[in-house]
Amino acid sequence: MVYEVQNISEIYSEYITMTDYETKKSEYFNCKYCGTNNKKRFRSKAHLIPEFTGNKEWFCYDECDNCNHIFGNYYENALKNFGAFKNSFLPIKRKKPHPKYIDGHKKFSIKYRNDNTLVMNTSEIGNFFDIENDNIKVSSVTPPFIPLYVYKCLFKFGLALMNTSDFQKFKSSIPWLLNKDMKIKGNIPYIMLLNSQTKPVVKPIAILLKRKKEYNSPEYSLVFQWGFYFFQIFLPFNSLDENLDYNELKFPVFENFVIKNNKGNFGLSYYDMDSLSKVKSIYDANFGLKNFKKIKSPLI
Repeated sequence: MVYEVQNISEIYSEYITMTDYETKKSEYFNCKYCGTNNKKRFRSKAHLIPEFTGNKEWFCYDECDNCNHIFGNYYENALKNFGAFKNSFLPIKRKKPHPKYIDGHKKFSIKYRNDNTLVMNTSEIGNFFDIENDNIKVSSVTPPFIPLYVYKCLFKFGLALMNTSDFQKFKSSIPWLLNKDMKIKGNIPYIMLLNSQTKPVVKPIAILLKRKKEYNSPEYSLVFQWGFYFFQIFLPFNSLDENLDYNELKFPVFENFVIKNNKGNFGLSYYDMDSLSKVKSIYDANFGLKNFKKIKSPLI
């Protein structure tokens, strides 16, 4: 596998963004995933992108309640846990306007209030933050999540954005997608590129890219930004990608994923998502403080 940073705009173009999405009237109440057309199984309105990311405007009407239950209770919940800590510092409007984030290890909570005030509370006098040079660093261990569920969630975003003819190329993915316990080894690895230091957004951005010329790379790539997190994946299971030379696959990526490690070397920030075991991640949130000496706190 070769990751290329300089030429993504030469290889891919924007296929569709979530703001341009609309379910065709002829596809209402026909689930594109399991195939049911029983209207009694479409009692709920499925969000195109989860509501907890800040999406309150875009819906899809070709996803039945059963499939929506799988996607929401397992895959979307894993994504929510993955980004819950850092994104709790942002005023993202969800079903509950600003839910409280609770760290079970260091016993502190974070809540964004409607008056644009961020409140951090602790039930114990403990060291849940550090202060240095007028900067505050808060660390947390994320709630547990299953990496492959996060990947399936992003993959499903890509499928949801596709029109019916392009979706047909991915029919072989449906058993894997609908079975939360299924793993299938693919030629395109379940690698998620990740940048958690990007400029944040309070409304999600999902863009499906499509290869615009012959090249030895997957035909589709999804980029997704939610709060502080910026993701990119390449969609597996495409029947047309079977013609690629898998010994020399190339993956054009955005330069946002190039980072410098502790040794001063540059490399890509990525996450291998091919695991069904629950894991936790440690994240830091860093903020500058103005006139810090004027702030009074019993913990300082």
